[in-house]
Amino acid sequence: MQNLTGDVLKVSVIIPVFNGERFIREAIQSVMDQTYPPLEIIVVDDGSSDKTADIVRYLSGARPILYRRQSNQGAAAARNAGVSLAQGEWIAFLDADDVWYPEKLAIQVEHFKTYPDVPFFYSDMDIIDDEGKVRQQAFLTDVLRQRRERAKKDLVSIIFGDRPFPYPSTVVLRKDVFTQSGGFDPAFELNDHEDFDLFARVALAAPIHFIDQSLVKYRRHAAQVLIARTENRKKNFFKLLGGLWQKWTPEPEKQILLLEHYMHLYSHHAREYLKQGDYKKAQVYYWLAFRYYPWSWHNLRRWALSFLPGLREIYSYRVKKRVRRLQETSKPDLR
Repeated sequence: MQNLTGDVLKVSVIIPVFNGERFIREAIQSVMDQTYPPLEIIVVDDGSSDKTADIVRYLSGARPILYRRQSNQGAAAARNAGVSLAQGEWIAFLDADDVWYPEKLAIQVEHFKTYPDVPFFYSDMDIIDDEGKVRQQAFLTDVLRQRRERAKKDLVSIIFGDRPFPYPSTVVLRKDVFTQSGGFDPAFELNDHEDFDLFARVALAAPIHFIDQSLVKYRRHAAQVLIARTENRKKNFFKLLGGLWQKWTPEPEKQILLLEHYMHLYSHHAREYLKQGDYKKAQVYYWLAFRYYPWSWHNLRRWALSFLPGLREIYSYRVKKRVRRLQETSKPDLR
């Protein structure tokens, strides 16, 4: 990459890791194998208790790696710590279980030459399993195609327009833009939605560019399913919406776009209480959903169920049947 004066731009690679001994070697090696070598590799160990540190030290014999260890604070804090140590003008993130294709940085360099005023680039990615086998190619392009077919304005399209969501391992951005945007918010729990929060702030303030070519292997594994099922995910999404609502206070026409998403959040809580048999709380959350978006037939029908014991029994049977079916084919919620 070159800046406007023609000097070569320096890219710092930030790898946050927590108990990543199984995959960290492959992740680091994929950075070392780049056809466009980065300025430095920074590994921030977020309190690992396995052999992660030993593997990093061994690999640093082939090429120096800046290794920093901190108490367990989450990926957001680890990435922020890595950026604070970075000497490069550009930052590239790589999660410890993902892998870059060898030409990843080189191709992003070429796109920067074409769009020198863009401070944020990201690419498509392939999905791999625990063993590294490719399960789906060009995942983000496929997601984008499905969104266009639905012709429905979801939260990703509200923020990123006619582009897919940028996953951290696909991103390279200017360090000053990262800093001015406030970095990752460590208040998001279990490494969930903190990336959406930051990248939304960047996208709302600066141009971004999507490269429709798979330059990353994104690993899908069981730990992501556990995160997707936690109560924290709903809390994080509420925090994400709250941040956008506050940012758009001077622009109520944009706040209106968030109303349906608030409705879905509250109705999801209501359905959970309905499944648990706590009908009073279900009624409260359905009323909250109606405040934001009153004309949802599904919500009205389920709200009525909370008052009708006979119909509740039928609903409970159908829910249990659906849960069993989902458990058999469970997959993480990839945006």
